[in-house]
Amino acid sequence: MRQILIGFSLLFSQSLIAEGVPVYVDRAVSAQVQTGTSVAGRIVAGEIYTLSAEVSESVSAMNVRVGDTVISGDELARLDDTEIRNHLKSLKARQAYLRAHLDLLKQRKTVRLQQLERAKGLTSRDLLTRDVTEQAELNVIQTESDVVKTAYELEDLKIDIADSERQLKQTRILANASGRVIEVSVTEGQYVKPGDQLFQLLPELGVEVEAEVRPEAYESMSVGQIVSGQLRKSSADLKVRALIAEQNQRTGSRVIRLEFVSPPKATLVLGESIDLKLPIGQLTEQVTIAKDAVIPGKEGHRVVVIVDGKAESRRIELGAGVGDRIVVMKGVTAGDLVVTQGQEGLRKGQQVSVVGGQS
Repeated sequence: MRQILIGFSLLFSQSLIAEGVPVYVDRAVSAQVQTGTSVAGRIVAGEIYTLSAEVSESVSAMNVRVGDTVISGDELARLDDTEIRNHLKSLKARQAYLRAHLDLLKQRKTVRLQQLERAKGLTSRDLLTRDVTEQAELNVIQTESDVVKTAYELEDLKIDIADSERQLKQTRILANASGRVIEVSVTEGQYVKPGDQLFQLLPELGVEVEAEVRPEAYESMSVGQIVSGQLRKSSADLKVRALIAEQNQRTGSRVIRLEFVSPPKATLVLGESIDLKLPIGQLTEQVTIAKDAVIPGKEGHRVVVIVDGKAESRRIELGAGVGDRIVVMKGVTAGDLVVTQGQEGLRKGQQVSVVGGQS
């Protein structure tokens, strides 16, 4: 029985040798490629909201501290509103009085007009003197003057009430955006005046990336261009927002500003480092292969190329990476079949059998 099993094994091995070692391959292709360079950028504040006092009052309550996350509309602090509320109450009481007074004046005016009409009728029949009629006319004019004056006072008071109501709202310091509190400039009990800074808020999308780059990279960039970055072992796409023309006299480098295409999932820390991959120069025709085909070694990199169904090892010189592919400067030409799986252990001239392709 053992001899039968050995015989089957020998036949199976010879079958594999005849068919060749199974491998997966990728075809080297020529593509437009732009070389790149790695640059270290840092997280900076793209936009900071400063919240300042708009009324003169003391701080009665503090609801947040540095580092707290808030959403738009959250109350960060409250100023003492006792004096403003009392003043507003007094203004509204006077408003009620003036409205009632205006109603009485309008009624008085109606009566005075009736008196004037009767006086005119009696004067025409010589039952009253002309002086009485003129006095009735003066009474109507005086009442009309009081009506106009009271109406004006009501309108002026309406402005004062609106101003006090606005000041009352301003005693509540509210977040004008969702984000993180990065500075608190006041303490509870402190007296503040209009214009005094209270808080600084970094909006959720208020962070961006700043990087100082060499002239060759700066000249290859354009506003709106998308570049890739690596932050905390996660990939992120960034868009160039601004190119700062001012040059560093020592290094010749210039600054670029980039914004995240999508909001980062993690909370970013100002000053945190991020690795950027920036393009350099113009697009050129380059030969690329799948990265899985590359075999690293002490003497450099190599690949296994299939020629007439047989394995052939070649030394290669690598260029820039392009996604899951990489540029080959020497050793491979467009159209060559390189092994991506099963290349380890292949000998020169060994028969292979292609069972699948990567591209």
